[in-house]
Amino acid sequence: METPAKPLPRPGRREDILAAATQLFSRHGVHAVTTRQIAAAVGISQPSLYAHFASVQTIQDEVSSRAFALLDQMCAPRPGAPAQDQLRQTVAGCVAFGLNNPDAYRIAFLLEHAKPAHAAGDAGASVWDGEACIAADHPGPRIFGLLRQILAQLRPDLPDTALMILCQSLWATLHGLVSLLIARPDFPWADRGRLIADHSRRACAMVMIP
Repeated sequence: METPAKPLPRPGRREDILAAATQLFSRHGVHAVTTRQIAAAVGISQPSLYAHFASVQTIQDEVSSRAFALLDQMCAPRPGAPAQDQLRQTVAGCVAFGLNNPDAYRIAFLLEHAKPAHAAGDAGASVWDGEACIAADHPGPRIFGLLRQILAQLRPDLPDTALMILCQSLWATLHGLVSLLIARPDFPWADRGRLIADHSRRACAMVMIP
C-alpha cells in the first residue's frame, strides 16, 4: 500500500508567516518571539509553520534580510551623481524607508540586529568606524558609511574627528524625526509632507555650515 503524499504547502502562506513575524519582532524584539506565537498570529499550527521554515532562526534571518535589502535599495544614491545630489537621495531614502516600513525600520535600527559588531581582524574597531562601515554586513553601518563618504566629498576642509561628529549629528537628526513620527503618530504634527521635506532640506544644508 502506497504512503499518502504529504500535502503541498499552501501558496502565499510563507508570506503570511513572514508578515506576522515582522510585526511580532517589531513589537517584542527579535529574540523574544517563538514559532508558537508566529503560528498563532497566522492562525496555523506549529507543524504547518515548519513546512515552510525549519526554525525561528530561519524566519529571523529572512525577515532581517528582506528589511536590510529594502533599506539598501531605497538609500542607494544614483551612481555618478554630484555629491550634493547623492546626499539628498540618501537622506530621502532613509526617511522614506522608515516611514513607509515602520516594522522593518524597527528591526533594522531599534532592535537587537542594530547592535554594532566589530570589524573582522580588528577586535577594537567598530563597523561604524571609517571604511569598515562600507563592508559591514548590517545596512545601518553601511548607510552611515555611505553618508560619511559623501560628507567627506562635500567637506574636505574637515579633519576626521570633526567629519565623524558632523556625520553622527546628521544621522541623529534623520533618525530622530523618523522615530518620533513612528512612535508618536497622534502628536499634533504639522503637515507631514511639508515637515519631512523641510526637515530633510535643513539636514542636508546643515552639513555645509562651517
